[in-house]
Amino acid sequence: MPLFIISGPSQGGKTTLANLLLKDKNIVRVITATSRKPRLDEIDKIDYYFLKEEYFENKSKFIEMAIVHGNYYGTLKSEIELKLKSGKNVIWIMDVQGVKFILENYKELPKDTITIFLTPDKLSILLKRINLKNDPNLKERIESIKKEFSYLSFFKYTVNTSKTVDESLKCIKDIIKGNIKEDFTKQFNFNEFFTIKL
Repeated sequence: MPLFIISGPSQGGKTTLANLLLKDKNIVRVITATSRKPRLDEIDKIDYYFLKEEYFENKSKFIEMAIVHGNYYGTLKSEIELKLKSGKNVIWIMDVQGVKFILENYKELPKDTITIFLTPDKLSILLKRINLKNDPNLKERIESIKKEFSYLSFFKYTVNTSKTVDESLKCIKDIIKGNIKEDFTKQFNFNEFFTIKL
């Protein structure tokens, strides 16, 4: 079974769509680790492995690791090995920086791995979602978004999450099922996305 790496900017739709994908019994998720505190609705070993910051000092335990908004995030080697042996479609949700690192450095990555970038088609939509979260670091978020989009060439598919949740979910499922062969990333209009004045 192939591995599907799903990424995109904050509020791009990763968490919502991943949770819906996991309702399919033939899909499992790689659970990543983080040093941040769990939110009220998050459970250890289900949403993340919530680890102390010191644990991340032993880099040999991780396939990839990055600091995002002041917190460590990474994927344990033992976790990816376990999920790849499950016989199911494996989705791996990660930060864009992590995708670049994995593709360039993880030698055991299956050759049929497929990368998917989730984002609305306009920056204004993304900023509206961020504002709904009352994020105090809006300027930092915008700079992060610019950097994340500079890695777009590492992705085979781009899914437009400006559509309804059902439409976006169907698109991802079609990619997983192999019903979509076209490389959508080439169609993404980078300049049009950043048309609003910041």
